[in-house]
Amino acid sequence: MKGKIEGDSYIANPKKRVAAYARVSTDYEDQINSYKVQCDEYSRIIQSNPDYIFAGIYADQGLSGTQAKKRPEFMKMIEAARNGEIDLILTKSISRFGRNTLDVITYIRELREIGVEIFFEKENISSLDSKIDFMLTILSSIAQEESRSISTNVKWSYDKKFKKGIVDARRIFGYNVEDGKYVINPEEAKVVKQIFTLALKRYKITDIVKTLNSSGIKTHTGSIWRYGNIRYILTNEKYCGDAVLRKTVTLDYLTGKAVKNDNIADKYYVKNNHDPIISRESFHAVQVILNDKTRTKRNTNKTTKYPLTGILYCPKCGRTLKRQQVNRGKNMRVVLNCNHSYDNKVNCSSHSPDYDLVIEATTDSINSLYANESVLNNLFEVFDNNVALNNLRSELKELKKENLKLLNLHHENPEDQKIYKEYQRNNELIESVGQDLATGLSTSIRLDYIKSLVKKEYLNEENINFKDIYSIILADDKKITFVISPNKPLNELAHSINEILEAESILSKMYVSKSGDKGIYYEVKVYE
Repeated sequence: MKGKIEGDSYIANPKKRVAAYARVSTDYEDQINSYKVQCDEYSRIIQSNPDYIFAGIYADQGLSGTQAKKRPEFMKMIEAARNGEIDLILTKSISRFGRNTLDVITYIRELREIGVEIFFEKENISSLDSKIDFMLTILSSIAQEESRSISTNVKWSYDKKFKKGIVDARRIFGYNVEDGKYVINPEEAKVVKQIFTLALKRYKITDIVKTLNSSGIKTHTGSIWRYGNIRYILTNEKYCGDAVLRKTVTLDYLTGKAVKNDNIADKYYVKNNHDPIISRESFHAVQVILNDKTRTKRNTNKTTKYPLTGILYCPKCGRTLKRQQVNRGKNMRVVLNCNHSYDNKVNCSSHSPDYDLVIEATTDSINSLYANESVLNNLFEVFDNNVALNNLRSELKELKKENLKLLNLHHENPEDQKIYKEYQRNNELIESVGQDLATGLSTSIRLDYIKSLVKKEYLNEENINFKDIYSIILADDKKITFVISPNKPLNELAHSINEILEAESILSKMYVSKSGDKGIYYEVKVYE
Protein backbone atom coordinates (compact mmCIF):
# COMPACT_ATOMS: atom_id res chain seq x y z
CA MET A 1 0.00 0.00 0.00
CA LYS A 2 1.49 3.31 -1.02
CA GLY A 3 0.15 5.40 1.83
CA LYS A 4 -2.77 6.47 3.95
CA ILE A 5 -4.49 9.63 5.18
CA GLU A 6 -3.39 10.58 8.68
CA GLY A 7 -5.05 13.74 9.92
CA ASP A 8 -4.65 16.34 7.20
CA SER A 9 -1.74 14.73 5.39
CA TYR A 10 -1.14 11.81 3.05
CA ILE A 11 2.21 9.98 3.31
CA ALA A 12 3.31 9.59 -0.34
CA ASN A 13 6.05 10.42 -2.80
CA PRO A 14 6.85 14.17 -2.75
CA LYS A 15 5.24 16.63 -5.07
CA LYS A 16 2.50 14.45 -6.43
CA ARG A 17 -0.21 16.05 -8.51
CA VAL A 18 -3.28 15.21 -6.44
CA ALA A 19 -6.94 15.45 -7.36
CA ALA A 20 -10.06 14.38 -5.48
CA TYR A 21 -13.34 12.90 -6.62
CA ALA A 22 -16.63 13.41 -4.77
CA ARG A 23 -20.12 12.23 -5.61
CA VAL A 24 -23.32 12.73 -3.65
CA SER A 25 -26.76 11.38 -4.52
CA THR A 26 -29.39 13.93 -3.49
CA ASP A 27 -31.11 11.35 -1.26
CA TYR A 28 -28.05 11.08 0.98
CA GLU A 29 -26.96 14.68 1.49
CA ASP A 30 -26.19 15.26 5.15
CA GLN A 31 -23.75 17.31 7.22
CA ILE A 32 -20.92 14.73 7.07
CA ASN A 33 -21.11 13.42 3.51
CA SER A 34 -22.62 16.36 1.69
CA TYR A 35 -21.34 17.50 -1.68
CA LYS A 36 -19.99 20.81 -0.39
CA VAL A 37 -18.37 19.35 2.71
CA GLN A 38 -16.54 16.69 0.66
CA CYS A 39 -15.26 19.30 -1.82
CA ASP A 40 -14.13 21.72 0.91
CA GLU A 41 -12.44 18.98 2.93
CA TYR A 42 -10.44 17.60 0.02
CA SER A 43 -9.42 21.10 -1.11
CA ARG A 44 -8.07 21.77 2.37
CA ILE A 45 -6.20 18.42 2.61
CA ILE A 46 -4.52 18.80 -0.79
CA GLN A 47 -3.66 22.49 -0.65
CA SER A 48 -2.34 22.34 2.91
CA ASN A 49 0.09 19.51 2.15
CA PRO A 50 3.49 20.78 0.87
CA ASP A 51 4.13 17.47 -0.87
CA TYR A 52 1.01 17.86 -3.05
CA ILE A 53 0.39 19.90 -6.16
CA PHE A 54 -3.33 20.69 -6.37
CA ALA A 55 -4.76 19.03 -9.52
CA GLY A 56 -8.40 19.92 -8.96
CA ILE A 57 -11.62 18.70 -7.37
CA TYR A 58 -13.96 16.70 -9.56
CA ALA A 59 -17.47 16.36 -8.19
CA ASP A 60 -20.78 15.02 -9.51
CA GLN A 61 -23.79 16.14 -7.54
CA GLY A 62 -27.14 14.34 -7.49
CA LEU A 63 -26.12 11.76 -10.13
CA SER A 64 -26.39 7.98 -9.98
CA GLY A 65 -23.09 6.12 -9.72
CA THR A 66 -24.18 3.10 -11.78
CA GLN A 67 -22.76 4.43 -15.05
CA ALA A 68 -19.44 6.25 -15.29
CA LYS A 69 -20.28 7.75 -18.69
CA LYS A 70 -23.24 9.57 -17.16
CA ARG A 71 -20.98 11.33 -14.62
CA PRO A 72 -19.36 14.22 -16.55
CA GLU A 73 -16.92 15.27 -13.80
CA PHE A 74 -15.77 11.67 -13.31
CA MET A 75 -15.08 11.29 -17.02
CA LYS A 76 -13.26 14.65 -17.09
CA MET A 77 -11.04 13.41 -14.23
CA ILE A 78 -10.29 10.12 -16.04
CA GLU A 79 -9.37 12.07 -19.19
CA ALA A 80 -7.05 14.34 -17.18
CA ALA A 81 -5.36 11.24 -15.70
CA ARG A 82 -4.92 9.77 -19.17
CA ASN A 83 -3.30 13.03 -20.27
CA GLY A 84 -0.72 12.77 -17.47
CA GLU A 85 -2.15 15.61 -15.37
CA ILE A 86 -2.84 13.54 -12.20
CA ASP A 87 -0.66 11.20 -10.11
CA LEU A 88 -3.05 10.50 -7.22
CA ILE A 89 -6.84 10.58 -6.81
CA LEU A 90 -8.39 10.81 -3.33
CA THR A 91 -11.98 9.63 -2.87
CA LYS A 92 -14.10 8.85 0.16
CA SER A 93 -15.04 5.25 -0.67
CA ILE A 94 -15.48 2.67 -3.37
CA SER A 95 -19.24 3.39 -3.45
CA ARG A 96 -18.50 7.08 -4.07
CA PHE A 97 -16.10 6.15 -6.88
CA GLY A 98 -18.71 3.93 -8.55
CA ARG A 99 -21.51 1.40 -7.92
CA ASN A 100 -20.86 -0.66 -11.03
CA THR A 101 -18.32 -3.42 -10.30
CA LEU A 102 -17.12 -3.61 -13.89
CA ASP A 103 -16.63 0.17 -14.10
CA VAL A 104 -14.68 0.32 -10.84
CA ILE A 105 -12.33 -2.56 -11.71
CA THR A 106 -11.87 -1.36 -15.32
CA TYR A 107 -10.90 2.20 -14.36
CA ILE A 108 -8.69 1.09 -11.45
CA ARG A 109 -6.73 -1.23 -13.75
CA GLU A 110 -6.48 1.36 -16.53
CA LEU A 111 -5.21 4.05 -14.16
CA ARG A 112 -2.84 1.58 -12.48
CA GLU A 113 -1.26 0.81 -15.88
CA ILE A 114 -0.48 4.49 -16.44
CA GLY A 115 0.85 4.95 -12.88
CA VAL A 116 -2.14 6.81 -11.41
CA GLU A 117 -3.06 5.80 -7.84
CA ILE A 118 -6.52 5.97 -6.25
CA PHE A 119 -6.85 6.05 -2.48
CA PHE A 120 -10.20 5.02 -0.96
CA GLU A 121 -10.35 6.73 2.45
CA LYS A 122 -13.12 4.71 4.12
CA GLU A 123 -11.66 1.34 3.19
CA ASN A 124 -8.05 2.58 3.63
CA ILE A 125 -7.15 0.94 0.30
CA SER A 126 -4.65 2.00 -2.38
CA SER A 127 -5.32 0.85 -5.93
CA LEU A 128 -1.62 0.28 -6.72
CA ASP A 129 -1.44 -2.89 -4.66
CA SER A 130 -2.49 -5.72 -7.02
CA LYS A 131 -3.18 -8.02 -4.03
CA ILE A 132 -6.33 -6.05 -3.19
CA ASP A 133 -8.13 -6.82 -6.50
CA PHE A 134 -10.10 -9.60 -4.84
CA MET A 135 -11.13 -7.28 -1.98
CA LEU A 136 -12.14 -4.60 -4.46
CA THR A 137 -14.30 -7.08 -6.36
CA ILE A 138 -16.12 -8.05 -3.16
CA LEU A 139 -16.52 -4.48 -1.91
CA SER A 140 -17.59 -3.19 -5.33
CA SER A 141 -20.14 -6.00 -5.62
CA ILE A 142 -21.59 -4.95 -2.26
CA ALA A 143 -21.81 -1.35 -3.54
CA GLN A 144 -23.49 -2.57 -6.74
CA GLU A 145 -26.02 -4.61 -4.73
CA GLU A 146 -26.79 -1.50 -2.68
CA SER A 147 -27.42 0.39 -5.93
CA ARG A 148 -29.73 -2.41 -7.13
CA SER A 149 -31.60 -2.29 -3.82
CA ILE A 150 -32.05 1.49 -4.10
CA SER A 151 -33.31 1.06 -7.67
CA THR A 152 -35.84 -1.55 -6.48
CA ASN A 153 -37.04 0.75 -3.71
CA VAL A 154 -37.46 3.64 -6.16
CA LYS A 155 -39.49 1.38 -8.49
CA TRP A 156 -41.66 0.27 -5.58
CA SER A 157 -42.24 3.90 -4.60
CA TYR A 158 -43.28 4.79 -8.16
CA ASP A 159 -45.52 1.72 -8.33
CA LYS A 160 -47.41 2.89 -5.24
CA LYS A 161 -47.86 6.33 -6.78
CA PHE A 162 -49.06 4.85 -10.08
CA LYS A 163 -51.63 2.63 -8.39
CA LYS A 164 -53.00 5.65 -6.54
CA GLY A 165 -53.21 7.56 -9.83
CA ILE A 166 -50.71 10.19 -8.68
CA VAL A 167 -49.33 11.96 -11.75
CA ASP A 168 -45.79 13.35 -11.73
CA ALA A 169 -46.55 16.60 -13.57
CA ARG A 170 -43.72 17.93 -15.71
CA ARG A 171 -43.78 21.02 -17.90
CA ILE A 172 -45.09 20.36 -21.40
CA PHE A 173 -46.09 22.79 -24.13
CA GLY A 174 -49.61 24.08 -23.43
CA TYR A 175 -49.44 23.56 -19.67
CA ASN A 176 -47.67 25.16 -16.73
CA VAL A 177 -47.08 23.16 -13.56
CA GLU A 178 -48.38 24.75 -10.35
CA ASP A 179 -48.26 22.90 -7.02
CA GLY A 180 -47.57 19.69 -8.88
CA LYS A 181 -50.63 20.00 -11.13
CA TYR A 182 -51.13 20.84 -14.82
CA VAL A 183 -52.57 24.32 -15.43
CA ILE A 184 -53.45 25.46 -18.97
CA ASN A 185 -51.18 28.11 -20.49
CA PRO A 186 -53.73 30.14 -22.56
CA GLU A 187 -51.33 31.34 -25.28
CA GLU A 188 -49.68 27.96 -25.80
CA ALA A 189 -53.08 26.23 -25.69
CA LYS A 190 -54.09 28.18 -28.83
CA VAL A 191 -51.14 26.65 -30.67
CA VAL A 192 -51.98 23.16 -29.40
CA LYS A 193 -55.54 23.56 -30.73
CA GLN A 194 -54.14 24.74 -34.07
CA ILE A 195 -51.89 21.67 -34.27
CA PHE A 196 -54.79 19.27 -33.64
CA THR A 197 -57.04 21.14 -36.08
CA LEU A 198 -54.46 20.83 -38.85
CA ALA A 199 -53.98 17.14 -38.03
CA LEU A 200 -57.74 16.56 -38.26
CA LYS A 201 -57.64 18.25 -41.66
CA ARG A 202 -55.10 15.51 -42.53
CA TYR A 203 -52.10 17.79 -42.84
CA LYS A 204 -48.75 16.01 -42.77
CA ILE A 205 -46.71 16.57 -39.61
CA THR A 206 -43.90 18.08 -41.70
CA ASP A 207 -46.36 20.64 -43.06
CA ILE A 208 -47.66 21.48 -39.59
CA VAL A 209 -44.02 22.15 -38.68
CA LYS A 210 -43.70 24.50 -41.68
CA THR A 211 -46.91 26.32 -40.75
CA LEU A 212 -45.79 27.06 -37.19
CA ASN A 213 -42.23 28.00 -38.11
CA SER A 214 -43.32 30.27 -40.97
CA SER A 215 -45.68 32.03 -38.52
CA GLY A 216 -42.80 32.69 -36.13
CA ILE A 217 -44.33 30.52 -33.38
CA LYS A 218 -41.74 29.00 -31.01
CA THR A 219 -41.72 26.07 -28.61
CA HIS A 220 -41.79 26.86 -24.88
CA THR A 221 -37.97 26.69 -24.87
CA GLY A 222 -37.80 29.30 -27.66
CA SER A 223 -36.73 26.82 -30.33
CA ILE A 224 -38.13 26.19 -33.81
CA TRP A 225 -40.60 23.33 -34.24
CA ARG A 226 -39.45 19.92 -35.39
CA TYR A 227 -41.21 16.72 -36.44
CA GLY A 228 -40.71 15.10 -33.02
CA ASN A 229 -42.25 18.08 -31.18
CA ILE A 230 -45.47 17.87 -33.19
CA ARG A 231 -45.76 14.08 -33.01
CA TYR A 232 -45.22 14.22 -29.25
CA ILE A 233 -48.12 16.65 -28.86
CA LEU A 234 -50.44 14.75 -31.22
CA THR A 235 -49.86 11.44 -29.40
CA ASN A 236 -49.86 12.77 -25.83
CA GLU A 237 -53.11 11.97 -23.99
CA LYS A 238 -52.44 14.78 -21.50
CA TYR A 239 -53.88 17.27 -24.00
CA CYS A 240 -57.34 15.70 -23.58
CA GLY A 241 -57.04 15.83 -19.79
CA ASP A 242 -55.92 12.24 -19.20
CA ALA A 243 -52.60 10.72 -18.13
CA VAL A 244 -50.97 7.35 -18.85
CA LEU A 245 -48.59 6.31 -16.08
CA ARG A 246 -45.54 4.11 -16.69
CA LYS A 247 -45.16 4.65 -20.44
CA THR A 248 -41.55 3.50 -20.14
CA VAL A 249 -39.71 1.03 -17.92
CA THR A 250 -36.05 0.63 -16.94
CA LEU A 251 -35.00 -2.98 -17.45
CA ASP A 252 -31.36 -2.67 -16.34
CA TYR A 253 -30.63 -0.60 -13.24
CA LEU A 254 -26.94 -0.37 -14.26
CA THR A 255 -27.51 1.25 -17.66
CA GLY A 256 -30.58 3.15 -16.48
CA LYS A 257 -31.90 2.99 -20.05
CA ALA A 258 -35.68 3.38 -20.35
CA VAL A 259 -37.59 1.45 -23.01
CA LYS A 260 -41.17 1.69 -24.24
CA ASN A 261 -43.52 -0.24 -21.98
CA ASP A 262 -45.02 -2.71 -24.44
CA ASN A 263 -46.82 -4.98 -21.96
CA ILE A 264 -43.64 -5.27 -19.87
CA ALA A 265 -45.28 -3.85 -16.73
CA ASP A 266 -48.73 -2.60 -15.74
CA LYS A 267 -49.77 0.78 -17.12
CA TYR A 268 -52.30 3.03 -15.40
CA TYR A 269 -54.72 5.31 -17.27
CA VAL A 270 -55.96 8.27 -15.24
CA LYS A 271 -59.03 9.95 -16.78
CA ASN A 272 -59.88 13.61 -16.15
CA ASN A 273 -56.62 14.23 -14.31
CA HIS A 274 -56.57 17.90 -15.32
CA ASP A 275 -58.34 20.42 -17.59
CA PRO A 276 -58.19 19.38 -21.26
CA ILE A 277 -57.06 21.62 -24.12
CA ILE A 278 -58.78 19.49 -26.79
CA SER A 279 -61.68 17.05 -26.56
CA ARG A 280 -61.03 13.36 -25.95
CA GLU A 281 -62.95 12.66 -29.16
CA SER A 282 -60.63 14.87 -31.23
CA PHE A 283 -57.60 13.27 -29.62
CA HIS A 284 -58.76 9.74 -30.49
CA ALA A 285 -59.69 10.84 -34.01
CA VAL A 286 -56.14 12.11 -34.53
CA GLN A 287 -54.76 8.75 -33.30
CA VAL A 288 -56.89 7.00 -35.92
CA ILE A 289 -55.54 9.32 -38.64
CA LEU A 290 -51.92 8.85 -37.51
CA ASN A 291 -52.30 5.08 -37.40
CA ASP A 292 -54.03 4.83 -40.77
CA LYS A 293 -51.04 3.49 -42.71
CA THR A 294 -53.02 2.98 -45.91
CA ARG A 295 -53.97 6.61 -46.37
CA THR A 296 -52.13 8.89 -48.79
CA LYS A 297 -50.78 11.96 -47.08
CA ARG A 298 -53.22 14.27 -48.72
CA ASN A 299 -52.77 17.80 -47.54
CA THR A 300 -49.89 20.17 -47.51
CA ASN A 301 -50.32 23.71 -46.27
CA LYS A 302 -50.10 27.01 -48.04
CA THR A 303 -46.44 27.40 -47.10
CA THR A 304 -45.80 24.94 -49.95
CA LYS A 305 -44.07 26.84 -52.74
CA TYR A 306 -46.72 25.87 -55.32
CA PRO A 307 -50.34 25.94 -54.09
CA LEU A 308 -51.61 22.96 -56.12
CA THR A 309 -48.72 20.56 -55.56
CA GLY A 310 -49.93 17.00 -55.03
CA ILE A 311 -53.55 17.32 -56.23
CA LEU A 312 -53.04 17.94 -59.98
CA TYR A 313 -53.68 14.86 -62.13
CA CYS A 314 -53.87 14.06 -65.83
CA PRO A 315 -57.48 13.08 -66.78
CA LYS A 316 -56.23 10.71 -69.49
CA CYS A 317 -53.44 8.60 -67.91
CA GLY A 318 -54.13 9.30 -64.22
CA ARG A 319 -50.56 10.30 -63.39
CA THR A 320 -49.74 13.39 -61.34
CA LEU A 321 -49.00 16.63 -63.17
CA LYS A 322 -45.71 18.38 -62.42
CA ARG A 323 -44.35 21.76 -63.37
CA GLN A 324 -41.99 21.83 -66.35
CA GLN A 325 -40.22 24.80 -67.90
CA VAL A 326 -40.28 24.97 -71.72
CA ASN A 327 -38.39 27.33 -74.06
CA ARG A 328 -35.98 30.02 -72.94
CA GLY A 329 -35.73 33.77 -72.81
CA LYS A 330 -38.86 35.74 -73.68
CA ASN A 331 -40.67 32.61 -74.89
CA MET A 332 -40.12 30.75 -71.60
CA ARG A 333 -43.28 29.39 -69.98
CA VAL A 334 -44.24 26.79 -67.36
CA VAL A 335 -46.56 23.91 -68.21
CA LEU A 336 -47.95 20.91 -66.33
CA ASN A 337 -46.62 17.60 -67.61
CA CYS A 338 -47.65 14.02 -66.75
CA ASN A 339 -44.73 12.33 -68.60
CA HIS A 340 -42.27 12.77 -65.77
CA SER A 341 -41.63 9.28 -64.34
CA TYR A 342 -38.47 7.48 -65.44
CA ASP A 343 -40.28 4.14 -65.56
CA ASN A 344 -43.07 5.35 -67.86
CA LYS A 345 -42.92 3.01 -70.86
CA VAL A 346 -45.71 4.79 -72.76
CA ASN A 347 -46.02 8.56 -73.18
CA CYS A 348 -49.45 10.08 -72.62
CA SER A 349 -51.10 11.74 -75.63
CA SER A 350 -52.59 14.48 -73.43
CA HIS A 351 -51.31 18.03 -74.10
CA SER A 352 -49.75 20.02 -71.28
CA PRO A 353 -51.85 22.84 -69.81
CA ASP A 354 -50.30 26.22 -69.03
CA TYR A 355 -49.49 26.43 -65.30
CA ASP A 356 -50.29 30.13 -64.83
CA LEU A 357 -53.61 29.65 -66.65
CA VAL A 358 -54.54 26.77 -64.32
CA ILE A 359 -53.77 28.92 -61.25
CA GLU A 360 -55.87 31.80 -62.63
CA ALA A 361 -58.75 29.45 -63.48
CA THR A 362 -58.60 27.89 -60.00
CA THR A 363 -58.89 31.33 -58.37
CA ASP A 364 -61.75 32.27 -60.69
CA SER A 365 -63.65 29.00 -60.06
CA ILE A 366 -63.54 29.45 -56.28
CA ASN A 367 -64.75 33.05 -56.49
CA SER A 368 -67.50 32.01 -58.93
CA LEU A 369 -68.52 29.26 -56.50
CA TYR A 370 -68.82 31.71 -53.61
CA ALA A 371 -70.72 34.18 -55.78
CA ASN A 372 -73.47 31.60 -56.44
CA GLU A 373 -75.51 31.33 -53.23
CA SER A 374 -77.67 28.43 -54.45
CA VAL A 375 -74.68 26.29 -55.48
CA LEU A 376 -72.89 27.11 -52.22
CA ASN A 377 -75.87 26.09 -50.05
CA ASN A 378 -76.16 22.79 -51.92
CA LEU A 379 -72.45 22.21 -51.30
CA PHE A 380 -72.85 22.90 -47.56
CA GLU A 381 -75.74 20.42 -47.47
CA VAL A 382 -73.59 17.70 -49.06
CA PHE A 383 -70.92 18.25 -46.41
CA ASP A 384 -73.49 18.22 -43.57
CA ASN A 385 -74.87 14.89 -44.78
CA ASN A 386 -71.39 13.38 -44.71
CA VAL A 387 -70.58 14.45 -41.17
CA ALA A 388 -73.25 12.60 -39.09
CA LEU A 389 -71.05 12.81 -36.00
CA ASN A 390 -73.80 12.24 -33.44
CA ASN A 391 -74.82 8.91 -34.97
CA LEU A 392 -71.21 7.77 -35.12
CA ARG A 393 -70.60 8.82 -31.50
CA SER A 394 -73.64 6.84 -30.33
CA GLU A 395 -72.62 3.80 -32.35
CA LEU A 396 -69.07 3.89 -31.03
CA LYS A 397 -70.29 4.25 -27.44
CA GLU A 398 -72.57 1.21 -27.78
CA LEU A 399 -69.85 -0.89 -29.41
CA LYS A 400 -67.41 -0.10 -26.62
CA LYS A 401 -70.03 -0.93 -24.00
CA GLU A 402 -70.71 -4.25 -25.72
CA ASN A 403 -66.98 -4.94 -25.95
CA LEU A 404 -66.55 -4.47 -22.22
CA LYS A 405 -69.24 -7.07 -21.58
CA LEU A 406 -67.59 -9.50 -24.01
CA LEU A 407 -64.20 -8.94 -22.40
CA ASN A 408 -65.60 -9.73 -18.94
CA LEU A 409 -67.31 -12.85 -20.33
CA HIS A 410 -64.04 -13.94 -21.92
CA HIS A 411 -62.20 -13.59 -18.59
CA GLU A 412 -64.85 -15.74 -16.95
CA ASN A 413 -64.81 -18.29 -19.79
CA PRO A 414 -61.29 -18.18 -21.32
CA GLU A 415 -61.84 -21.47 -23.17
CA ASP A 416 -64.91 -20.20 -25.04
CA GLN A 417 -63.54 -19.25 -28.48
CA LYS A 418 -66.96 -18.07 -29.68
CA ILE A 419 -66.94 -15.20 -27.18
CA TYR A 420 -63.36 -14.29 -28.11
CA LYS A 421 -64.14 -14.27 -31.85
CA GLU A 422 -67.16 -12.03 -31.23
CA TYR A 423 -64.91 -9.74 -29.20
CA GLN A 424 -62.43 -9.58 -32.11
CA ARG A 425 -65.21 -8.80 -34.62
CA ASN A 426 -66.43 -6.05 -32.32
CA ASN A 427 -62.92 -4.62 -32.17
CA GLU A 428 -62.80 -4.45 -35.96
CA LEU A 429 -66.15 -2.62 -35.97
CA ILE A 430 -64.86 -0.17 -33.35
CA GLU A 431 -61.82 0.54 -35.52
CA SER A 432 -64.01 1.03 -38.60
CA VAL A 433 -66.43 3.39 -36.82
CA GLY A 434 -63.43 5.20 -35.32
CA GLN A 435 -62.11 5.76 -38.86
CA ASP A 436 -65.51 7.10 -39.94
CA LEU A 437 -65.63 9.38 -36.90
CA ALA A 438 -62.14 10.71 -37.65
CA THR A 439 -63.17 11.37 -41.26
CA GLY A 440 -66.36 13.04 -40.03
CA LEU A 441 -64.45 15.34 -37.69
CA SER A 442 -62.03 16.18 -40.48
CA THR A 443 -64.94 16.94 -42.82
CA SER A 444 -66.64 19.05 -40.15
CA ILE A 445 -63.51 21.17 -39.67
CA ARG A 446 -63.14 21.53 -43.42
CA LEU A 447 -66.78 22.61 -43.73
CA ASP A 448 -66.29 25.25 -41.03
CA TYR A 449 -63.30 26.57 -42.97
CA ILE A 450 -65.20 26.65 -46.28
CA LYS A 451 -68.10 28.50 -44.61
CA SER A 452 -65.71 31.02 -43.04
CA LEU A 453 -64.52 32.08 -46.53
CA VAL A 454 -67.96 33.51 -47.32
CA LYS A 455 -66.93 36.65 -45.41
CA LYS A 456 -63.95 37.32 -47.68
CA GLU A 457 -64.51 39.63 -50.65
CA TYR A 458 -61.96 38.05 -52.99
CA LEU A 459 -60.23 34.69 -52.68
CA ASN A 460 -56.79 33.82 -54.06
CA GLU A 461 -53.70 31.79 -53.20
CA GLU A 462 -52.54 34.52 -50.82
CA ASN A 463 -55.47 34.28 -48.41
CA ILE A 464 -56.77 30.70 -48.77
CA ASN A 465 -55.48 27.17 -49.13
CA PHE A 466 -56.80 25.80 -52.44
CA LYS A 467 -56.41 22.24 -51.16
CA ASP A 468 -58.89 22.85 -48.35
CA ILE A 469 -61.55 23.32 -51.02
CA TYR A 470 -60.54 21.11 -53.94
CA SER A 471 -59.64 17.49 -53.26
CA ILE A 472 -58.25 16.74 -56.73
CA ILE A 473 -57.89 18.71 -59.99
CA LEU A 474 -57.86 17.04 -63.43
CA ALA A 475 -56.37 19.18 -66.18
CA ASP A 476 -55.21 19.13 -69.80
CA ASP A 477 -54.82 22.00 -72.30
CA LYS A 478 -58.58 22.06 -73.13
CA LYS A 479 -60.40 21.53 -69.84
CA ILE A 480 -59.99 21.60 -66.06
CA THR A 481 -62.19 19.58 -63.70
CA PHE A 482 -62.18 20.84 -60.11
CA VAL A 483 -63.38 18.16 -57.67
CA ILE A 484 -64.81 18.73 -54.19
CA SER A 485 -65.10 15.56 -52.11
CA PRO A 486 -66.26 15.74 -48.50
CA ASN A 487 -64.94 12.35 -47.44
CA LYS A 488 -62.84 10.57 -50.10
CA PRO A 489 -59.05 10.37 -49.64
CA LEU A 490 -56.82 11.42 -52.53
CA ASN A 491 -55.65 7.91 -53.41
CA GLU A 492 -59.27 6.78 -53.84
CA LEU A 493 -60.10 9.81 -56.00
CA ALA A 494 -57.02 9.17 -58.17
CA HIS A 495 -58.40 5.71 -58.93
CA SER A 496 -61.89 7.03 -59.70
CA ILE A 497 -61.04 9.51 -62.47
CA ASN A 498 -63.41 7.99 -65.07
CA GLU A 499 -66.36 8.07 -62.65
CA ILE A 500 -65.52 11.65 -61.68
CA LEU A 501 -65.43 12.78 -65.31
CA GLU A 502 -68.89 11.28 -65.88
CA ALA A 503 -70.42 13.00 -62.83
CA GLU A 504 -72.60 16.10 -63.24
CA SER A 505 -71.03 19.50 -62.65
CA ILE A 506 -72.41 22.10 -60.24
CA LEU A 507 -70.64 24.96 -62.03
CA SER A 508 -69.01 25.46 -65.44
CA LYS A 509 -67.42 28.35 -67.30
CA MET A 510 -65.18 29.33 -70.18
CA TYR A 511 -62.37 31.26 -68.57
CA VAL A 512 -60.25 33.84 -70.43
CA SER A 513 -56.85 34.74 -68.96
CA LYS A 514 -56.12 38.17 -67.52
CA SER A 515 -53.88 38.91 -70.51
CA GLY A 516 -56.77 38.00 -72.84
CA ASP A 517 -54.64 35.77 -75.09
CA LYS A 518 -55.48 32.36 -73.54
CA GLY A 519 -58.60 30.56 -72.46
CA ILE A 520 -59.73 27.28 -70.93
CA TYR A 521 -63.03 25.62 -70.03
CA TYR A 522 -63.56 24.44 -66.45
CA GLU A 523 -66.12 22.49 -64.43
CA VAL A 524 -66.64 22.13 -60.69
CA LYS A 525 -67.95 18.76 -59.48
CA VAL A 526 -68.88 17.17 -56.17
CA TYR A 527 -67.90 13.54 -55.76
CA GLU A 528 -69.12 11.52 -52.75
